[in-house]
Amino acid sequence: MQKLLTTLIVILALAVLLVLVAALFGSYTLVFDPPSDLNISQRLSLLPAITISAGVLVAILTFARERKKQELERQRHMSEVFLERVKDGFKAVIDLLSDQNNNRVTWVRAARTLLKSVELKAQISSEEYKVAYELEEERARNELYTILSLVDKKTGERVPLPPQFFYGIDDWRTCNSLDDAAIKASSSAVAYSVTIDEVPPQPHLRPLSPKSVVAIFDFVEYPKTYNDPLKSVGDWDDNWNTSHEIDQGARRYVAHTKKKLAVDGKLHNLGNRSSS
Repeated sequence: MQKLLTTLIVILALAVLLVLVAALFGSYTLVFDPPSDLNISQRLSLLPAITISAGVLVAILTFARERKKQELERQRHMSEVFLERVKDGFKAVIDLLSDQNNNRVTWVRAARTLLKSVELKAQISSEEYKVAYELEEERARNELYTILSLVDKKTGERVPLPPQFFYGIDDWRTCNSLDDAAIKASSSAVAYSVTIDEVPPQPHLRPLSPKSVVAIFDFVEYPKTYNDPLKSVGDWDDNWNTSHEIDQGARRYVAHTKKKLAVDGKLHNLGNRSSS
């Protein structure tokens, strides 16, 4: 409704502006390029109309400028509000999953909150807040990557969670078979009496909802349309021996990767090539 009203006001303002410009042009022509039968006094009588028209024109232009300024400020304020809601949503998702649990209900809640938070991106219209959203998304993606992976004790590398984890069983670290994990996660029929004194036990669904798993891991993965800022990073020259700052080791490493490549325990010379 607000957008419709604003559009109508703009259309009316443009219509009035066109009429005033036409009137102002006509009055100007009559005064400064009049017909031969128009005397001086008749010309001067048109000056108040020109002055009034010019004043109204200035007022309309000022009004239009202020309306645009107010609209931009409104968009900026709304973008700020939506960005704060996104930050709250991302934080809630991280808090729900930070203990690396495999609880079905928790994962469903986290996935719903994540999807709702990402949807708010469409409501952010100010460019500076769009950039801020991308940074928040990057931060949430990095934190979830850490939460949803394990550290290999032998190599120190981060490795994916095993598939047994997603069946919601407690011993997912030691259960070697997916079939066994599925059996352990299966629910059994339990008979109980319903009384006013006790709340009946809730059925325990162990396996995680596949849709919640897909939603969360799709977010963690970089999208195909991701614009990698690393592509814009330039290369170092080969003057590693002239560096005396904190980047000395890093420069030597980059220079070495341009000339050497180790494969299957053997070192190969590459010659000069640009690093990737």
